[in-house]
Amino acid sequence: MLHHNRDYIAVALAVLLSFVLMGLPQAQKELIASWCRGSLWVSGQWLFSSIIEHGRSQEKTRCLLRQNVELALENMRLQEAKQENRRLRRALLFKEREDAQPIIPAEVIARDADQIFDTITIDAGEDQGIQLDWPVVTTEGLVGHIIQVDAHSSIVQLIMRSRVSAVVQVEGVRAQGVVLWVEGSKFRLRYVDASSEIAKGDLVVSSGLGGLFPKGITIGKVIEVREQEQDPLFKQVFLESSVDFLNLEEAFVIVSEDQKPAVAVRGAH
Repeated sequence: MLHHNRDYIAVALAVLLSFVLMGLPQAQKELIASWCRGSLWVSGQWLFSSIIEHGRSQEKTRCLLRQNVELALENMRLQEAKQENRRLRRALLFKEREDAQPIIPAEVIARDADQIFDTITIDAGEDQGIQLDWPVVTTEGLVGHIIQVDAHSSIVQLIMRSRVSAVVQVEGVRAQGVVLWVEGSKFRLRYVDASSEIAKGDLVVSSGLGGLFPKGITIGKVIEVREQEQDPLFKQVFLESSVDFLNLEEAFVIVSEDQKPAVAVRGAH
């Protein structure tokens, strides 16, 4: 009801305004008409300018956003290139140090996503002369050994699934034991004699016993040493590897001394 009343009032006001305008002198009618035309022109110009300005503002915003994204992507590429250069420099120095024992460089192309089997796949296989059980390392230390060789790739079993014969690389100590995985990058050196003077920070390397892993490959550094009340003959020794097993990108396959690859090693001159 109120809505209808408003309509009637609006119509009545429009009719009344029409009569008022009809009763005005011609000069005033022309003045009012001119004012209305000017107001409509100014309003149209303002509306049109606002639309154009809004469009320009949106275009500027999109342009700035695109530039920010491009700069962010370029920064990411530069950071990745910087990290890759560092890794390659370390790898080159490592290769020069290991010239006495041939190594085959490779890139990690796949990994065990669910970490059930603790394996990675590298892009070197029969084409590079890779053979079963050859050890795999990085510049930071021992990674694992080859368990499957295909035409152009190989599967590496990480040391989480291995028992590695090891020795503490400290003059006058040379305590020996077996390294077993605990969690993450943490390992335990078992069967260490209680009389061994092992300290935090000591380096643990492969002993070469067992024949799978060569002697002297870094496994990790001692982070904790405990005395055992229940088993006083041995110490509890825990160590941590510097190898980032979850994010490996490059690796090196050590050529067994009694088995040389049948093809040229990648990158050799």
